[in-house]
Amino acid sequence: MYACWSVKGGSGTTVFASALALSLAEQHGEASIIDLCGDVPSVLGMAEPAGRGVRDWLSSPDRDAHELFTMRVSATSRLHVIPAGSATSFAERALEDLLATTHGHPVVIDFGLLRPPPSMQAATHADWLVVRPCYLALRRAARLHSRPRGVVLMSEPGRALTARDVQSVVGSPVVAEITVADGVARSVDAGLLATRLPKQLAEELRVLL
Repeated sequence: MYACWSVKGGSGTTVFASALALSLAEQHGEASIIDLCGDVPSVLGMAEPAGRGVRDWLSSPDRDAHELFTMRVSATSRLHVIPAGSATSFAERALEDLLATTHGHPVVIDFGLLRPPPSMQAATHADWLVVRPCYLALRRAARLHSRPRGVVLMSEPGRALTARDVQSVVGSPVVAEITVADGVARSVDAGLLATRLPKQLAEELRVLL
């Protein structure tokens, strides 16, 4: 299970999490992405799923892992999405129940601006803070009470802050640098990300797989 989250909107967490899930599906034959943020279908060029989703499941007092599994919708022949649903609130401790939902294949969770609980961070394969080399984002990251296990840096041309600066502020290693490229934005805007990952993005993701 791969947990992806951020401290500031606009960091690129959903695009990164979706691209990671696509790469894992290609490598392993099947993968799922759990959409706590609500933007994954749009990033993957899908119609907005109707019905219950993971947030509804988390807000329910009776959470059965199989029920969550049945909420999956297909983004590609290999990648499944568990959509966000409509519930607006749930207990943070309910997030730990997501650990029982892997079903034998890779699962990526797009937490958005939510933070995985510490027990969940320790139990996942990867706990990655997704951040741009932005002063405002790093100010927020510096105030975290506990550190992520790794940082995915969304690199932008013209920024003064480096990967070394990010590591120093966050207190965690930068495990990958993903270039914020126009081709990725065009692919998302056209609804084509799920069809074919831009070559540079696919290559930069390989260091994480």
